[in-house]
Amino acid sequence: MEETFKEIYEELSKIACANGYNLTDNAKKIAEFRVKAKIPMEICPCDKKNPGRGCIGPVCRKEIEEEGICHCRCIAK
Repeated sequence: MEETFKEIYEELSKIACANGYNLTDNAKKIAEFRVKAKIPMEICPCDKKNPGRGCIGPVCRKEIEEEGICHCRCIAK
């Protein structure tokens, strides 16, 4: 079963909230793209070949802590 925009967006929201972060305005675009391109949460839609990326993966978490926002500009401190 394919995930819907609402399911992906809610999952992004839960991930952000559980880690003390917030979604940005760009989160809707990222959720829409994930649905269209069928990209799972553990893969970064902006850097698919980097296994350390993914929503709140180690690389993204480090970016959020150091820069205040992730590479996709989806989740922020």
